[in-house]
Amino acid sequence: MATSGTSTFELDVADTIEEAYERIGLEVRGGYDSKTARRSLNILLQDLSNKQVNLWKLQLTSQALIQGTASYTLASDTLDISDVVLRRDGLDTTMHRLSRSEYQRRPNKATQSRPSQYWVERTSTPVLHVYPAPENSSDTVQMYRMARIEDVTASTETIDIPSRFGPAIISGLSYWLSVKRAPALTITMKTIFDEDLKNAMDEDRERVSLRIVPTRGLR
Repeated sequence: MATSGTSTFELDVADTIEEAYERIGLEVRGGYDSKTARRSLNILLQDLSNKQVNLWKLQLTSQALIQGTASYTLASDTLDISDVVLRRDGLDTTMHRLSRSEYQRRPNKATQSRPSQYWVERTSTPVLHVYPAPENSSDTVQMYRMARIEDVTASTETIDIPSRFGPAIISGLSYWLSVKRAPALTITMKTIFDEDLKNAMDEDRERVSLRIVPTRGLR
C-alpha cells in the first residue's frame, strides 16, 4: 500500500480540546467547555516557558546602541535573552551577563566605553542595561531572545508549538482538565503528561558535544 506522501498533520485548538476531554472520558458539550479548556491551554503554554528554553521561540535580534545610553526597553513578549555579543565594524565580542547586585555595585554606570557586560531587568516589559555605557552610536548588540508562546484565542487556530510537543500539550491539557472535571484521573493524567513532556524536552535540544572547561579562580 502507498503512503500518504505528506507530513503536515497537526491538530487545531478545537481538535486538541476534544482529544483532551476524550482522554478523561468527557465530551465538549457547550461553549463554556471550550472556553474553560482554552483558558487551561493558555496557562499550560505559559507554564511550558518555565520548564526550559524553548528552541523554536529563540529569535536572533539586534539592538542599536546610542552613545551615553545604558538602558534599552526590549519587546514586551521577551522572556529572556542569551548569547549576547557586541558588534563593532563587523566583528563580534562576547558580553558577560551580570546579576542585579553585580550591576548595582558598578560605581559609575554613566562611564562611556565599549560595553562588555549586561544585566537584564526581567520586569513585565524587560529592560537591557549595558555596562559601560556606549561610547558611540554605531555599535549594536546582537542577541537571541526567547519570546513568549503565542496565545490561544480561537478554536480554529493552530497552537504555536512544533509537532514534537503535540502529545505533551494534549496530555498536559487532559491533566489540567482532570483537576477540574475528573479528579479521580488526575494522578494518571499527571504521570502521562510528565512522560510526554520529558520526551519532548529531551528532543528539543541542540545536538552538540558537551565541553567542560575548568577555570582558575581565587579561593
